[in-house]
Amino acid sequence: MDLTPRSIVANGLFLWLTLGASLALNATGSPRSCYMPAEGQQGQSSQPDTTRDANSHDSTGEAEPLTVSDQVIRDILEPLRLGMETQNLQMVMSVFDKKEFSGYSDLEDELRAFFQQFAEVRFRYEILQVTAEKSRGSVTADVEMDPLPYQTTLVPVRRSVQMRLQIALQGKSWKVTGLTPSDFFNVDFNAAGAR
Repeated sequence: MDLTPRSIVANGLFLWLTLGASLALNATGSPRSCYMPAEGQQGQSSQPDTTRDANSHDSTGEAEPLTVSDQVIRDILEPLRLGMETQNLQMVMSVFDKKEFSGYSDLEDELRAFFQQFAEVRFRYEILQVTAEKSRGSVTADVEMDPLPYQTTLVPVRRSVQMRLQIALQGKSWKVTGLTPSDFFNVDFNAAGAR
């Protein structure tokens, strides 16, 4: 083992960086690590983002600005995933803009009925594209949901769609103002008519 001052400093720096990165990701549950972007595709934005994430640092230690894709994950997709999997109606509804989303109360009723029928929900997403112009934008994502019914006589059926979300910036957070397919969370969802 080389114990020269240079090697001790280099090993200490490596250990510090490794431990710091691990703690930063694990302690905060950063949504940056909870999805996998589509291969070869990046979210696109026509405006620079000024929001900063405390977990993102460049080589100088400065916080890097979040991309629109990262903001959408933080504000919409991760709360939606977690809310569906924990069956937390309030968390799911928090991603939708109550004033601009037509059918807000209908969606709330659909989700309430959905959670009464299904004991467990597994929810996954993969962002395909994010575009934004000033305070408006859109998101396209592949979404899969495996709802497991309470009744053992019902067969679980995977819901898999390419979901399109219309989004708007409300303060510092993005909210959903439109959703296609609009019946994705309906108990009687018909996957054949979704695409």
